[in-house]
Amino acid sequence: MKIHFLFCLLLLTPFTAVKAQYTPQFDNECTRAFNDADYINARYKCAELAEDDNAEANFILATLFAKGQGVVKNKQKAFEYLTLADEQGHAEATFNLALTYELGKVVGVDVEKRKRLAFDYYLKAARNGSVNAQRKLASRYSNETSVVYQPEKAAQWLTAAVEQGDNKAKLELGALYMKGEGVPKDQARGLALIKGSADAGYDKAQFIYATLIFKTEPQASIGYYQSAANQGNGFAAHNLASLHFNGEYLAQDKNKAHEYALMALKQGVPQAEMFLINEHSNQSAAAHQASTRSHDALTFEPPQPSQNLSGFVLQFGKYAERENALRVAQQLDCKVVEMAGFYYAINFDFATYAAAKKRAQQLVQTYNIAMPYIRVASDFNFAAKF
Repeated sequence: MKIHFLFCLLLLTPFTAVKAQYTPQFDNECTRAFNDADYINARYKCAELAEDDNAEANFILATLFAKGQGVVKNKQKAFEYLTLADEQGHAEATFNLALTYELGKVVGVDVEKRKRLAFDYYLKAARNGSVNAQRKLASRYSNETSVVYQPEKAAQWLTAAVEQGDNKAKLELGALYMKGEGVPKDQARGLALIKGSADAGYDKAQFIYATLIFKTEPQASIGYYQSAANQGNGFAAHNLASLHFNGEYLAQDKNKAHEYALMALKQGVPQAEMFLINEHSNQSAAAHQASTRSHDALTFEPPQPSQNLSGFVLQFGKYAERENALRVAQQLDCKVVEMAGFYYAINFDFATYAAAKKRAQQLVQTYNIAMPYIRVASDFNFAAKF
């Protein structure tokens, strides 16, 4: 039996800035209130400390005003407090200031200047010990299309992050050693770094390490796949679906394969659809038709080609089989259209990009799915009726 596997490419992927929940470094009334989500009290306690030029208090105040926690949301005040915290040497404030410039959230600054300022702030934050900034710089220096491409510097910054215990950096530095980019090629050292990241619980490292050792240690590999899948890693779920479907190293179990395939599809891995297709191809025609009819209520008559749609659409998936699109639609309470031979699970009716993004974030939190694509609605002007 042929195993349909997704294999990893040992490439440093572009850094995606995700603002994680900040964990204060010091214990005082300001940080305790913030940690306890007592944001109103945190606002006053931190304001008192901020008067004494406390960098962390200023950074927490920036966070509160940026998110509207315990205060009225005020981006200008957030930026002012962030700038103060940066000037007082707070590395994560500097990193967030860099993000603010990179994402174009500072009014009145031209694009080229924003890019220069963002890079300068990333560099400053990295030098002050921000592992986020160190990994960000590494992604810039390791990108062959970047004007600052210098893999040696990428390795240096990742090493600095690893020395602080950053598990994501372990994976990326391991990739450099495996490829010999910026460092002497040393596959044993690279594999050890990736394993360290995987053993620390980083799901991407678990998937990559599992794939690297699969041929020599299949049972250990499966354990890492399972751990990654339990954390929502769609690629690991895909490979487990393949193993269960084919009965290789795991008992052949079409139901398990089906479950893992659905998990992978939900996380945006369309290749897993083949296991659902193969499984349903063994059903009787009558059962297949009954299954299709059971989802008919979820379909709708999409707009005619002559209509000009406006606004934005959330796209949850693109499928070769209508039934699979309908299954996702049922889970997420969205609709299905067909266009150019494919079926799309989508949500219409968002007048603005901001409204679409807000709804997407709510669905990600509620259903633990990958972030859906936000597309302009006019892309679906030629969606055909079923």
